[in-house]
Order: sequence, then C-alpha cells, then structure tokens
Amino acid sequence: MKVLKWLGIVVGTIILLLALFLFQPWAYLPHKHIEISLPFAPEYDSRVSLIPMGEKIEHNEANGNPDGHPGIDFGFMGVTPIIASADGWVFMAGKTEAGSIDVTTYSGFYKIEYKELNTIEPEIKRFAKVRKGQLLGYTGRDKIIEGRPTKEDGSGQIHWELASASLLIDRLCPMGYFDAESRRRIEAIWDSVPADSQFKKDYPDICSGVFKDKED
Repeated sequence: MKVLKWLGIVVGTIILLLALFLFQPWAYLPHKHIEISLPFAPEYDSRVSLIPMGEKIEHNEANGNPDGHPGIDFGFMGVTPIIASADGWVFMAGKTEAGSIDVTTYSGFYKIEYKELNTIEPEIKRFAKVRKGQLLGYTGRDKIIEGRPTKEDGSGQIHWELASASLLIDRLCPMGYFDAESRRRIEAIWDSVPADSQFKKDYPDICSGVFKDKED
C-alpha cells in the first residue's frame, strides 16, 4: 500500500508540473506589457514587404489557420540580418521537421518567434541569453527566383510572432507592444504598400480579424 501511495504522489506531482509548464497560470497575473522592437534595423525598411496578421488569402482553414495568418511576414530582397526584438532566452533554435530554421525566445510573460531564417548565429542555442538588438541570423534573397522557390533557394522572408507565454492566450497583436520608433516604422512600411494591393485591400489593418487589437 505504501508503494502505491508513493507512486500516486509521484505521478500526481509529474502531472501538476506538466500542467504548470504547459499552461503557465502565472501568465494571467497582473504584469507590465513588454516593450519590443522590429526584428530588423531601420536601414532595411525601404526594401521590406509585409503580409499582415489575420489575412486569409494565403493562410486559412485549408492549411490549418482558421483564424488567418498567425503572425507578420516581413519579406526582403537582399540578405538581411534578423535581430532580437527583446531581451530573453532561447527556448528553441535550429531546423524544424519542415526544413525551416526557426528561433523561439521567451521574455518573461511573452514568447517571440522568428521563423524561416536561412542561417542562425552559432551562439544562438537553447537556453542561451539574448539581448535586444542582438544578431540572431539572416534571411532574404539576393536575386529574384522564377517560379515557386525551393528550400535550396532559401527563404525570402521572416515569419515573426508575438505570443503570451501561456498556451491558453497564444498569439497577440504586437502593435500595442512596439516601442514608439518601431510602431512608427511598421506603420510607415504598411503605408507604402499600394492601397489596391490584394493584402491591403482585403485586410487594411496590420492586425486584422480575431487578432485586431488583441493584447493580454
């Protein structure tokens, strides 16, 4: 009986710890919003394109995104350094099963994801600390690729997401978290997109649909 009792305690403890790790209830406690920056330097603003959060043209229920695009895509012509948007630590870094190179960082109550990099820096490893503005890796292409690009052509963009550290809250609209300069920059980038372009015509806001104004 004692063995069964101790086994029950051990199993219960493991389940509790797993629940805490997955759902992180402390993310619901009162806390100050994180202040973040864009994941690239201002000198690249003039040659970046943007696919907004919540669009359902390329991201929809058919490909597993019923709420639309779960982040923001920044597309670059030319190899572009990608930098950390906030101080934090690396939870995951490296190639995914899909073949992309992704970096996930945690900053207190928040998670930031940098997906579809072409390379990452050697020091960007699991549990490493990162500082705001630190180089994470590179993305973008130096040439126009005819037809549909292959993995060998590399990614021409970065898929970037801000989320709550709790899986129950998930992705957030970053507009209310950007520092003043980054908010000015991304709004200027979006303003430069022609009004009749498909993404902007159908999804005029940087965060659209269920993601519009979504903060924790």
